[in-house]
Amino acid sequence: MIPRPANEGGPKQNGTDPMAAKKKSNPAMEFIVATLKRNPKTTYADLAKAAGKKRLKIYPIMYGRAQAMLGIVKQAPRGQGKAAKARVAKAAPARRGPGRPRKTASAPGMDGTIEGIVAAVKSSEQDKTRYRKALERIQDILSDALAS
Repeated sequence: MIPRPANEGGPKQNGTDPMAAKKKSNPAMEFIVATLKRNPKTTYADLAKAAGKKRLKIYPIMYGRAQAMLGIVKQAPRGQGKAAKARVAKAAPARRGPGRPRKTASAPGMDGTIEGIVAAVKSSEQDKTRYRKALERIQDILSDALAS
């Protein structure tokens, strides 16, 4: 066996294999590119009709990609679409609506100690009593209004 240099006979450093066949070109895409080179203002409908006469099937995406390839239309860099914007929006802190109060670091009395927890429970018990009295008053007013 004859020793070979590192780059010869195997994949190149950039990951391409010299032995691999070149990618076959699409005749429909070649037709679109050639037509757009001749007349950049050709519409998709005209192009589709001419391609149909040559028995080529083309799609709107092919027309758009050919235009972008030739620089007829501007093309946004990859990774600038809806998914990228959604990812950025998700990573950013959520904005609160107008008139909404700012979030506080923690609720008052909820500092995690036993005393804070007891104070929070007492406060909720007082609130419950106050709400119950208000509901009883409402019930009395409604029963008087319905009785008369």
